[in-house]
Amino acid sequence: MKSLAAVCLLFAGSAVAQCDNKTHIVDIPYAKNSSYFEGHYASLLDKLARDPQAGTGYLLLQFDVSQNQSSEEKRKYNKWLAERRIERVKNHLNKANYPAPVITRILTASNDATRSVSVVWCPDETDYQTIQVASKAE
Repeated sequence: MKSLAAVCLLFAGSAVAQCDNKTHIVDIPYAKNSSYFEGHYASLLDKLARDPQAGTGYLLLQFDVSQNQSSEEKRKYNKWLAERRIERVKNHLNKANYPAPVITRILTASNDATRSVSVVWCPDETDYQTIQVASKAE
């Protein structure tokens, strides 16, 4: 059983939320040291759940954490706070029955000092690209 788990871990790759054709929806700002967003953003998220984007794709929730931290303790705290902020947005969308998948991403090497969760729509890339298969004859 342990061997099977080890083999699975070898072949498991990290998931990367690459979103080239994104549509920015909203940035949800937070007060310093807070994980609660203002009420009018809850209304915007409710509207997003009622009127989702057309087509197939996923919603990306992204928070940037500055790479310039004065201590390891501060870096851990800011990462924890970023996770809480994203989870609050994700939980609100789940409670509002948002129909599309929701992907979260925390960028820990950002140069920005913002305190907001960016909400972005990412359409399926196959909707925009034609897949070409190369052959030996080419």
